[in-house]
Amino acid sequence: MKKYGAILASLLLVALLLAGCAGLPGGTSPQEDGYMRLLLSDDDDEDTAIGLFSSVNVTICGIAFQPTGSDDWIEPEDFEPVTVDLLDLVGKNATAIWEGYIEPGIYSKVRIYVCGATVTLTNGYKIDIPIPPDGIVITIPIPFVVKAAGPTVNFVFDITIEVEDGRYLIVPRESESGPNQEYWEICDGLSDGEIEFKGTILAIAGDMWTVRLGDVEWSVNVTGAEIEGTPAIGLMAEIEGTIDEDGTIVAVEIELVNGE
Repeated sequence: MKKYGAILASLLLVALLLAGCAGLPGGTSPQEDGYMRLLLSDDDDEDTAIGLFSSVNVTICGIAFQPTGSDDWIEPEDFEPVTVDLLDLVGKNATAIWEGYIEPGIYSKVRIYVCGATVTLTNGYKIDIPIPPDGIVITIPIPFVVKAAGPTVNFVFDITIEVEDGRYLIVPRESESGPNQEYWEICDGLSDGEIEFKGTILAIAGDMWTVRLGDVEWSVNVTGAEIEGTPAIGLMAEIEGTIDEDGTIVAVEIELVNGE
C-alpha cells in the first residue's frame, strides 16, 4: 500500500467509522424485485462554496426514481426524512439515506426533495437557505439497471453548495454521481475497524489485491473472502471487511462490478 502522509492518516481515522450501514428501511420483498441503495455525497471541487462553511445541514424529505420511457415517478413509501451534514460527505465519503426493494427495470433519473438547509459560516454565522413550500427538487438524469434478485445497486447522489449572485444554491454534481462511483460509506454505530468501500482493482497478486479509491491505493487481503464474480484488473469492487493496524484491508465479502 502506498503511504500518503496526512491523507492516508485521515482516511485511516475515518475508516474506524465506516460503512455497511445497517438498519435502514427496506423490509422484505419477493425474489422478482431488486435491491437498491441510495447514497448521498458532496463534491469538493474548487468551484464550489463548500470551503466557506463549518457545517452544511441539509434535510431530505423524499426521493423518487423514474423508469425509462415513463412520465411517472416511483416514490418509496418507507423513506424516512433524514438530515445530513454535507461536510461529512466531502470527496469520496458517502452515506446511505435509503435502501430497499424496487421493481426491476431500466431507470433514467433519480430525484431527491430538499425541505430544509442551514449553512454555518466559518465565523459561526448561520444562514437558512430559502426553501419553497414544496421543497427543492434536485434531479440527476443518470440511468441505472435493477435486476430481479440481482446484485445490489449502489447509486451515489452527489450534491454541493454553490454561490450565485450572493445566493447559496444546492446543486447536483452529475460527474460525481451514478451507480458506478467509488466511495467510502460512513455511518454511526459500527464496530471499530469495520469498513465498506467501492474502488477499482489495479493489480492482483494471488490473495493480495491493490485497489484504488480516489488518489489512494490500498492493499486488500482476500484470503477467505466470499467473492461474487470473477476478479480482473480494471473492474470495480465493493469490499466489506476490516482494517489492520498496518493499513491492510482484510476482506470478508467482495462483489465485483463490471459497469453494467
